[in-house]
Amino acid sequence: MEWVDATVAEVVQETPIDRSFVLALPAEQHDEFAFEPGQYLALRDPADGAERDWYFSLSGAPSDEGFLRITVRGRGDPVQPIYEAPVGTTWRLQPPAGSFRFRAGDAEHVVLIGAGSGVTPFRALVEHRSLEGDERPVSLLQCARLPEELLFHKEFMAWSDVWDALTYVPTVTGDTADWNGRRGRIDEAILRTALGDVRQVRIYACGPNPFVDEVLALAAALGVDEARCHRQ
Repeated sequence: MEWVDATVAEVVQETPIDRSFVLALPAEQHDEFAFEPGQYLALRDPADGAERDWYFSLSGAPSDEGFLRITVRGRGDPVQPIYEAPVGTTWRLQPPAGSFRFRAGDAEHVVLIGAGSGVTPFRALVEHRSLEGDERPVSLLQCARLPEELLFHKEFMAWSDVWDALTYVPTVTGDTADWNGRRGRIDEAILRTALGDVRQVRIYACGPNPFVDEVLALAAALGVDEARCHRQ
């Protein structure tokens, strides 16, 4: 499959360690890059002689204007050249792909569970559904070590204030005085409250593998059918 050039049109510092990049596509490529929330982009940096492929979940809703949004967590080498790219940088992309797509039926309650940068694909879903005025219920459980590492926290709070379908529950695991919200890991108690009727819920979990293993095991213990649980 051919690679398509896209330009970094905007850079947003989301947290001290996370940056979002808004990418502009050529007009003739808009249709080819249509996507569903939950999918990812394959990216190459032409300045990287090794031609490494990077994979980033799309963190913004589909756009009729041909913009794509990804979010990168700075972890040092080798991702640092991507993280530090300025506006005007050209990257090469392949069309969105991936099976981590949101497949909820009309009556289903979606529960999104993310840790760290694992909430990235969930921002795309929340933004998309809020823009559409979709009233199907969505619960978002987000876990981070420190308050300042709660990626998209202000946006999720704002969406939950104006969009009745969204229930947002952030929690912090680290020892910090600068947090008045819920503390601790996502456990059976918080999950039980979020799930409601396990026959009408569909779970999407994303984050470090041990975290995802743990929350899906809790969901199974609470009676959620394995076919209704999806992981990234």
